[in-house]
Amino acid sequence: MKKLLSKFSVELGSLEDAYITSRYAVRDYSPEETEGQKEVVEVVRNAIREVID
Repeated sequence: MKKLLSKFSVELGSLEDAYITSRYAVRDYSPEETEGQKEVVEVVRNAIREVID
């Protein structure tokens, strides 16, 4: 899990910023940004599932 956090630290920080920003301002994301973030979420989600199961 630490490897994932290290590998995707920038992307995870960006997701956190997107969450916070969405509550206070409108921001558009490019399709490339969106797809990249979706991929990171899937990788992290799968890793969490492996730990839980």
